[in-house]
Amino acid sequence: MKQVFFVLSLSLFAFCHSTNVTSKSDTIVSPAVPGSISDTSWAQHPAILIDSSYFEINNQFPWLADTIRSYIQLSTNEMTKLYIKDSSIVFMYDGYEKTNTGGYVSVRLGADSYNGEGTVFSTAEVISVDILSREITLYDIATDSSYLWVRPQ
Repeated sequence: MKQVFFVLSLSLFAFCHSTNVTSKSDTIVSPAVPGSISDTSWAQHPAILIDSSYFEINNQFPWLADTIRSYIQLSTNEMTKLYIKDSSIVFMYDGYEKTNTGGYVSVRLGADSYNGEGTVFSTAEVISVDILSREITLYDIATDSSYLWVRPQ
């Protein structure tokens, strides 16, 4: 037990003194905040928190909305067909996830419905669209799995 404690103490000491030092002396370390960040001569404004992911995604990928509408027309999901029938189907972007090779946009398909207390969004399907290949991946909620959608011929 003492040997493990001794090894852990040495590793902690080595880790703490490895990257912060800019010279051979332990008294001189690099500044924690770079000069450009610590400069407060300009007025700081509060961040404006606006959910603009819908507009940002539409600007970055103008083809995406048409791809989703095309999928909706060809969907075999019973809930989606029901929402198409009564013309209440809508989609909303759930997020944009970057990956090492590209990224994908997660989309919820559904409709606004009244539940007795107010209007809520009822999700019929969750899909993901690959931004490079434009392939659609369906998320099966019941089995908690995803699979690639193949466009019917």
